[in-house]
This record gives sequence, C-alpha cells and structure tokens, in this order.
Amino acid sequence: MVFVSSKTLIQVHGILLVVVAGYLVKNPELITDSDFVFMMGEALKIDFPSLSSPQQSPFTFCAVLLFVEALIDLVLLSNLPFHEALDQALPYIRPLRNGNLPAEDLQVLQSLPEYITKSLTVYWSVWIGVAACRFFVYAGLALFIYTGRGEILASSYTSAAALGGLDRLKNRVVFTFAFVEMMFWFWIFTTLREERQERLTKLLEDTRDL
Repeated sequence: MVFVSSKTLIQVHGILLVVVAGYLVKNPELITDSDFVFMMGEALKIDFPSLSSPQQSPFTFCAVLLFVEALIDLVLLSNLPFHEALDQALPYIRPLRNGNLPAEDLQVLQSLPEYITKSLTVYWSVWIGVAACRFFVYAGLALFIYTGRGEILASSYTSAAALGGLDRLKNRVVFTFAFVEMMFWFWIFTTLREERQERLTKLLEDTRDL
C-alpha cells in the first residue's frame, strides 16, 4: 500500500532542488559545512581538497543543473495525467468489457482494453523510466567519487588547483547529494511501480464480473 503518492514525492523533490540550488548560489557554506555532509564524508573517508574560489567551485554550475532538473520535473508532472484519469475512465471502460455485447462488437473491441490501459498508465510508464535513469546516473556518480577517493588521498601534496575536469566533482558535498538522490529516486521508482500495480488491479477487479 502506498502511503505517499509519487506525485507528492516528485513535487516535494522539485521544490527541494530549487531550495538547494538557491543556497548553492547565495550561501553554499550552509550546505557544504553541514553536519550531514561532514558525517557522510568522515564515515566513507571522502576528503578531497576544497574548491572555494568562484573559478574553481563547481557549486554554481551544479545549482543551474539542479534548477533546470526541478523545472523539467515540475513541467512534466503538470502535463502528464495522474492516476485520477484512470478512475474517471472506469465508468466508460466497464460497458466495453460487458460480455453481452454483440459478437461483432466484441471482435472490434478486442484490442481496445490494452490500448486504454496503456493510454491511462502513461504517467507511470514515463516516470518509471525517468526514475530508473536518474537512479543509475546518481549511483554512477556516487560510485565514481567513492572509488576515486584513494587517488587524491594517496598524495598529501595534491592541491585544489591541480584538479581538473570531472575531478572537480570529487568532493563530499557532491557525493552526499548523489547518494541522497540515488536513494530518493529509488523510493520514487518503487512507489510508482506499486501505484501502477494497485490501479491495474483495481481496474481488473472492477470489470471482472461484467
């Protein structure tokens, strides 16, 4: 049973991304020096040189990406029909599943239930794909940072100025964000699957005896 709908989770996630993006631009120290980030870094021994200058810091660029991601999610969420569409369509689906219809009408309607099901579950189909992709992307980023921590810790003379390319993302702040995002999108993914299963089960139960 789903206690929090996927739509609510995605909306809350989008709002939180906007808030985090704002802090990364205006006051990044509130996030970079937070206790949660510190504990994650210490527990997993992720300790990279600090990139504090505007020219080196990746946080402003990350803030732009977070804002764009949140905007895309909220726009997509507002344009995809949520599961209320399936409930509203049930009165129209039931007559089509009536076995007393003429034989020729039943033949015409043989492929209709599958089409209706796919049309009314497009919300879950799209977001399950989005959630799975986001999970693997953030899992890959977290793994990239975690496995690369030894390369920089091996040299005590490595400075922040020596970092370049993707190495600029190797810090405990980005790792913590990637890890939290990975877990959050896994939660959304499982919620979406449960919602879709519950709705399809309800559809079958409502039309089983007709």
